[in-house]
Amino acid sequence: MAQLTLPPLPRQTDYQEVQIAAGTTQRPAWGGPLLPLARTGDRWAFDVSIPAMEAATCGAKVKLILAKGKINTVIMAIREPGSPVRDYGSPRVALGGQQGTSLNVAGLTPGVVIPDGKWMNLVIGGQHFLYLVDGEVTADGNGAAILKLWPMVRRSAPLNAPVRLADPVIEGFVTIEGGVSIKDFAHVGSAAVNFRIEEQE
Repeated sequence: MAQLTLPPLPRQTDYQEVQIAAGTTQRPAWGGPLLPLARTGDRWAFDVSIPAMEAATCGAKVKLILAKGKINTVIMAIREPGSPVRDYGSPRVALGGQQGTSLNVAGLTPGVVIPDGKWMNLVIGGQHFLYLVDGEVTADGNGAAILKLWPMVRRSAPLNAPVRLADPVIEGFVTIEGGVSIKDFAHVGSAAVNFRIEEQE
């Protein structure tokens, strides 16, 4: 199984974030309050709608990667409009075997602020696991910080595993929704496609 990276998609591309819940909610048959049951394994998916684009530029390449994404993982950049561009240093896991919703991190730029709601990756064996930072935190003078994550960690990372704060991505398998619409307008080929990319685990 290979890792395939999507090229930059058109600016008009629409992204919808979807949280895939591993848990469930108990709904009483005879009334009463709902009871959410959390379980390790919540992950992310993105529903992506790419408008018609010139096949001569990125259309054909995107179509090929998406087609191969059924059996190979695809890496797609996550856009964070309005998120400040910062030098986060070279963050890494500071303590192996961590679980739950907290992650001890070292290697940050001293004093850097990690904003609330920022996307980040925990990279384990080359695989990117996607999380949200749950609460703003500032790295101390040694470049260390404790990040609160959402959802909870679903695979413990070894010591010094990379933490990707700059340019986060989602890595997963792809399902093309409804096929690819191919058009020829004024002798310029174009393709529009809707797809879902969902984390492997």
